Amino acid sequence: MMKMVCKVLKFTLRCWPASFSIYIFVGIASGLMLGANIWLLQSVFEVVTNLFNGTATYQTAIIIIVLFALFRVVTEIFISIYYYYMDVIGLRMQGFMCREVAKKTAKLDPIVFEEPRTLDDINKAIEATRQVGQVVNIVMRTTTFYLPFLSLTAIYLYALNPRLILVIIFIFIPKVLGVVIRSRLYMDLEDKSAPLRRQLNFYAEAMTSREYFKETRLLGAFEFFKRKYFKSVDLLNIQTWIVDSKSASIDVVMSILTVFGYLGILYLLSMFLLEGVITVGAFAAIFGNISALIWGVNELVTHNFGKLSVEMGKMAFLMNFFDFSEREGEKIALNWQGDIEFKNVSFTYPNTKKNSLSNISLTIKAGETIAIVGENGAGKSTFTKLLIGIYEPTSGEIEVGGQRINNVAFEQLFDGTSAVFQQHQRYHLSLKENIEIGAVELNDDIIPAMKEAGVEWESISYPNGIDTILSREFDGVEISGGQWQRIAIARGLYRHHDLIILDEPTAAIDPLEEKRLYEKFTEISKNKTAVIVTHRLGSAQIADKIIVLDDGKVIESGKHQELINNKGHYAKMYESQASWYIN
Repeated sequence: MMKMVCKVLKFTLRCWPASFSIYIFVGIASGLMLGANIWLLQSVFEVVTNLFNGTATYQTAIIIIVLFALFRVVTEIFISIYYYYMDVIGLRMQGFMCREVAKKTAKLDPIVFEEPRTLDDINKAIEATRQVGQVVNIVMRTTTFYLPFLSLTAIYLYALNPRLILVIIFIFIPKVLGVVIRSRLYMDLEDKSAPLRRQLNFYAEAMTSREYFKETRLLGAFEFFKRKYFKSVDLLNIQTWIVDSKSASIDVVMSILTVFGYLGILYLLSMFLLEGVITVGAFAAIFGNISALIWGVNELVTHNFGKLSVEMGKMAFLMNFFDFSEREGEKIALNWQGDIEFKNVSFTYPNTKKNSLSNISLTIKAGETIAIVGENGAGKSTFTKLLIGIYEPTSGEIEVGGQRINNVAFEQLFDGTSAVFQQHQRYHLSLKENIEIGAVELNDDIIPAMKEAGVEWESISYPNGIDTILSREFDGVEISGGQWQRIAIARGLYRHHDLIILDEPTAAIDPLEEKRLYEKFTEISKNKTAVIVTHRLGSAQIADKIIVLDDGKVIESGKHQELINNKGHYAKMYESQASWYIN
């Protein structure tokens, strides 16, 4: 827990160093002033007692009471300032940690996203960012407010009589025991809850999101997902209820022990007063301050340590997430204008035994247009992810211009490359922003890229031209899948590149329009390396070389007519597709 606390505080100091320093100072001052209250309260009781005994004057009594009142006012002002900073820093930390999680996620090796366990860990980390501000405030209240308050109170009690330290021990021990026992319970609960939360999010999205709306309603699958959703809710509630029940039982037992501790305190004070160990003023000050003392210990242990024990389980996952290994590499520029070589490359996804690609050896010449074809599951998309370095080979090497891409850091790896994927993103932004996001630093004219991709920005589909928002959710418009694909292609063409990959980006476009786009693409890709992944073999004819994949292996390669003449797998696929249109 101490390691987690130190890590969280380091992040807080990075987030807002100046205000965090003020927060610490005001917190310590508030705690010390609250602790000093018992000393002043004893003085007030004693001066009042002496006033009735005739050993003190009214003037002295009034001065002490006024000073005590002023001290209390100043203490309340400091406490108010402290709570203001506590709220502000809590909110600021939540936003700061969300950014840090996003930065860390961007640096992870993409292959880890194929691991369900990693997805659970990311979910836990994101969930923990909502509580990180609360954890920071709990830690700071503990160290800068309650500990100074309780420490000064303990010094006061010890100065009167060392045995009075038992007052704090009677209150403290039961609370600490409860926190220690509960801490492990909630860490286990968080570990079990993360996969259930991911399920809940998916089922809720399947029932309510626009992405699934048509198919879910058409298939009558709403009730299906509803049942799954409530089943996951029940499982999550059962796990939470079990832990909360155990936690509540522990609280009841510890509260009973605290009551006995309170009775023990009264017995000690009465005994010390009768023995003359403490004065009537000290008895009154301690007795009058017991409620504040119990409140302080209760806040420190039950509320602060108790919440910390619950939230620290989540914080452990968040801080451990920052220790995940990142994709390493040197900050060196790749020459994507050079040849690309696959040398005995194999690749296996996590938690699988079968290779998705096996012993691939081939060369893509600089400036060459290559078509990758094959049946579904042949390994086409995996090939492109390895080609641009998103995934690293399980074995073998990939070189670009003689440089191994495994050795290159992410910051430089994608410089000079562009890609358009079939599962492209549909950003709820303007048409202009949807294209510029491909290379936000360029500030180039987007019109040429839109013309090349066939985006009709002046048509009625885009009432505000390039400033049209592409989402009804934000008072914009809805466009067709084919229009979205043209925008995705324009985004890929807008980005400066020496290598571009088109991974079946024209699936929602009719064959004639696809042919026109590929011919245009070939024209603008002269002197640049291009890789086309397509299931429509008629479009593959524009390539300088066609590579045929089957079951993760290269089984044929060559020009279109050569492969047709060979009467192999490619020829059979081509004839099969040709029959669709002839018949």
